[in-house]
Amino acid sequence: MKALSLTKTIHIHPLFFLLALSAIFTGAFFEFLILMTLVVIHELGHYLTARYYGWRVSRIELWLFGGAVVSEEHNTRPFHEQVRVVLAGPLQHIWIFGLLSILQGFYGPHSLLSVAFFYNTLILVFNLMPIWPLDGGKLLFYITTQLFSFQRSLFLTLFVSVTSMVLVSLWLYLEGRWTLAGLLLVAFLLIENGMEWKRRTYTLMRYLLFCTYRDCSKLKPRFIKVEQEMLVRDVLKNIRCNRKHLYVLKHSPRFYIVDEQECLQAYFNKKQANLRLRDIPKLAL
Repeated sequence: MKALSLTKTIHIHPLFFLLALSAIFTGAFFEFLILMTLVVIHELGHYLTARYYGWRVSRIELWLFGGAVVSEEHNTRPFHEQVRVVLAGPLQHIWIFGLLSILQGFYGPHSLLSVAFFYNTLILVFNLMPIWPLDGGKLLFYITTQLFSFQRSLFLTLFVSVTSMVLVSLWLYLEGRWTLAGLLLVAFLLIENGMEWKRRTYTLMRYLLFCTYRDCSKLKPRFIKVEQEMLVRDVLKNIRCNRKHLYVLKHSPRFYIVDEQECLQAYFNKKQANLRLRDIPKLAL
């Protein structure tokens, strides 16, 4: 479902207005205001950290019970930057806990402070769950890209994400904790996971295109022995983040190493996706 533009920077998901109307009609306006204030602070943590590292941030989206900082730099930045941008949101809740504790010390127990404590804890814990596109899901994806190929990391992240949602939904059902808001949230997350699955090929192609023109001089080289009959398209399916792959051909008449960049050039510029690695040198002739 497409978000509505409030300003050039802030976009709001239509379900957000449904939540706002339900809060007004049920007399929970102040609780809703506290919730959205916490969400905005959370997203500002992501936004300001991303801008600090020079990321191109297109907008901030506010969803049902959450939000997202939309950036074209996703998947294309160094590992440490991606992790810090993701963690910058949850870390905001730490100082918020401190501020709420100070206010409680001055004014004593108050119902709105109790609500703020509850929502602050809920947002922190919920966002760190391994569910895409929550912070925990993104963190899982970034970590797995350091261990597996980009494509396998995406599959694994979505599998863990859907499995986690099923387990949480089962727990809510058994405990009798299902609410309308919970149903809407789970439905929204399932739709987001389904959309991410459908565009998985686009996501991979976008990353491969980025790899074609990136500066590999500072990347750690990784030598991999492969069969000389292996196709370029199959090689690129196993590409990993923050690595420079050098493919050593097995059983070749002579020792030959194919650079990852040669495969990318053959794939995108020469349109030779089905080219065998042993035929890569012929492209230069």
